[in-house]
Amino acid sequence: MKIAVVGHTNVGKTSLLRTLTRSVEFGDVSLHPATTRHVERAVLAVQGHENVALFDTPGLEDSSGLLAYISALKEERGEDWVECLSAFVSRQDLQSNFGQEAKAIGQVLKADVVLYVIDARLKVRAKYRDELEILGRCARPIVPVLNFIMDEDSQADAWRAQLARVNMHAVVAFDTVVFDELGEMSLYRKIATLLDAKAPLFDALIEELQERRRQLKKASATIIAEMLIDCLMARRLYEKEDDHARDTAAEELKTAVRLREKQAVSQLLETHMFDLNSYIPGDLNFADGDWAEDPFDAKVLERFGLDASKAMVGGAAAGLAIDLMVGGISLGAAALTGAALGFLVDSARRYGGRVQEFLSGQAVMKVDLPTLKLLASRESALLEALLHRGHGAQDPIKRLALSKGDVLVPLFDAIKKLPVKPDWSRLNGEEGLVLSARRRDAIQNLAGHIGKMISSSS
Repeated sequence: MKIAVVGHTNVGKTSLLRTLTRSVEFGDVSLHPATTRHVERAVLAVQGHENVALFDTPGLEDSSGLLAYISALKEERGEDWVECLSAFVSRQDLQSNFGQEAKAIGQVLKADVVLYVIDARLKVRAKYRDELEILGRCARPIVPVLNFIMDEDSQADAWRAQLARVNMHAVVAFDTVVFDELGEMSLYRKIATLLDAKAPLFDALIEELQERRRQLKKASATIIAEMLIDCLMARRLYEKEDDHARDTAAEELKTAVRLREKQAVSQLLETHMFDLNSYIPGDLNFADGDWAEDPFDAKVLERFGLDASKAMVGGAAAGLAIDLMVGGISLGAAALTGAALGFLVDSARRYGGRVQEFLSGQAVMKVDLPTLKLLASRESALLEALLHRGHGAQDPIKRLALSKGDVLVPLFDAIKKLPVKPDWSRLNGEEGLVLSARRRDAIQNLAGHIGKMISSSS
């Protein structure tokens, strides 16, 4: 199955191929015209087989001149349009100054269907009408693809009217920058409509893409959920009367959490097949700050609407909380419970101390809920941004819409019900880490809540 992707120079043909193939590395994308100088091939695998080939073609730069030249050539040779165009692409002596256009037209004549990419921001001019005239003479099914439809300068209605005049009605609005899952499905369904014999192939492709997206969302939510478990269960012990030890424990814990969030960002980008150039922390604005701001900064938490003052009791830094262990009672927590006892025993085993010693002389540093809420919200917001980002996008992500208030309630209700299990967190050291079925179930439960947070708009 061969699909030729054609259009005027610099309208987003290569960007469309990048988005359809989920590859930021396909071809060269530039604001300069005529970046693609040769036909380039990409494939889509369906059920493990490379059934669909897509061909990126050089831009049609001088369509008006080409139409006049081909019309004169047709008149001279006395052939029909397809015969004349076939001769034009096969014989260099007939190509005159239209070598790049000949490569594009040649691929059109070999194709089963043509995707004609349109920059919907541009006005319908004579040169574009001439392009449609030439492509219409190639006797191939054509699906016009309106790109950049989300731009405020979109001329989509004018383009639809012009396409109707040349009997091209299978129009698809599909932005290569702002990804739309339904738009992609519509594109393949329009192709299937024009090629009835190939409909089963495209039905299978659509079904496979939908399943891949479900799995993508699930894997992404799991990445965030596991990060939250690691941060939630992270602990640092220190002598409760030692201010230096307390400050050292706080810095160690904060550093571990920052690195863990950075790891989650990298995992999300890799899972969605974007590179680090898609993510520039200094440019990711949220509230009145930016992504580079510290999740343990009290002012950051306050701007996000989170109260860090309760955590700053007993000398804890913003975003952290301290449990002072005195005679089996945890100040700042409930009276001793089975879960707390399990924590004490696990901690004693992990850190090599005796239970009696840290019942009377040690304190525990942990991450407080406001910081966890901020981490959950901005990682979920990054996931939303990636789900709506086309692989043809060139600008880094600029702004994230962070979830606040009620949206986070079900997730954090589930978090509050979790047992205290320090051995579930990698931030307490790989030695003694327990990758149990209960830990896995807890991660999947949180992932389910995160999936619900992003499902309505993704």
